[in-house]
Amino acid sequence: MGGVAMLVLLGVGGLAARGADVALYGTTYRPLTDVAQQYGMTMSWLTPNKTMSLRSKNAVLDFTVNERQMHMNYEPVAFGSPVILYKGGMWIAKRDYDKNIVPLLAPRTLPDPPPLHRIVIDPGHGGKDPGGENPALKLDEKTNTLDVSLRLAQILQKQGYAVTLTRRDDHFVELKDRTAIANAAHGDLFVCIHFNIAADPTVSGIETWVMTPPGEPSSTRSDLEAGDKVVDPENKFDLWNAVEGFSAEWALTKKVGAANRGLKRARYNVLTDLQMPGMLIECGFLTNPTEGRKIATAAYRQQLAQGIADGVAMYADSLAKTRVAQAPQTKAAGSTMAKAATKPAPNAAGAATPASAGH
Repeated sequence: MGGVAMLVLLGVGGLAARGADVALYGTTYRPLTDVAQQYGMTMSWLTPNKTMSLRSKNAVLDFTVNERQMHMNYEPVAFGSPVILYKGGMWIAKRDYDKNIVPLLAPRTLPDPPPLHRIVIDPGHGGKDPGGENPALKLDEKTNTLDVSLRLAQILQKQGYAVTLTRRDDHFVELKDRTAIANAAHGDLFVCIHFNIAADPTVSGIETWVMTPPGEPSSTRSDLEAGDKVVDPENKFDLWNAVEGFSAEWALTKKVGAANRGLKRARYNVLTDLQMPGMLIECGFLTNPTEGRKIATAAYRQQLAQGIADGVAMYADSLAKTRVAQAPQTKAAGSTMAKAATKPAPNAAGAATPASAGH
């Protein structure tokens, strides 16, 4: 599943920040020299004064001036603010350092690792809402999100997780009701399944969306709006959302060989009021002829489900190692309890929990 990315998500040690932050353009920025020193990484210009690379044995981070993203092990990770060139060096917003660099390079340092027993799967659209369509291939989004979701539920159940589905058949569920189902089920992870469409049929690939941190614009725009300052319930899990989202995007694209469109941020209605870490995965473009034909096959949809399950396993591994790292070292029982904390807990019936409503 890509050893390099796995090692990154297991984490490396971190030192105290060096306090070289400066306020620029109304945003607090941190020099990449500090990031490199903190995590023991080498620095080099790939293109002078334009693209810089930070490297260690576990990670490769590439940054380009004026881009609102970095590439971590060649996976795009969206930022809230652009990377800038200042005094001959590369700088990133401190908020992007806190919300992306730290959780992805050092998850073992993150506070309050959440449990992972019950997973809520949300098949997008349904009923009167078909979602995206490709009439030429007779594809609609609602049918394929449900199919992948049911396959994913079966895989996760076999692994011992309790599973709740927001719908198990072709009926319409309001967005607020999907969130309510997830919260009522006391889920530990929310996985919303979607497919993409585009006017340009050449566009392809998979992208994973998690909640935008407060004070940042979502990935679809650059201007900050008044509502961007609101702290929503889902923002409690910003750090672990980065870990889960990166894990899912990495594992899924590797499994199916699709283009990695990256980890992105949005305030989707289905995410904002969640009381658990959550992500929305766009599993490919129905409108791309090659990708659409793959999605039309049961074998590929099974691969999609398995790839998402691999991402959940990657996230679970990070949680487990964080608990072990933070457990009291002087108490043998503490380590045992930490290891057990993320062990899947099967439900009594061994089957997915039926939806009590409809996303």
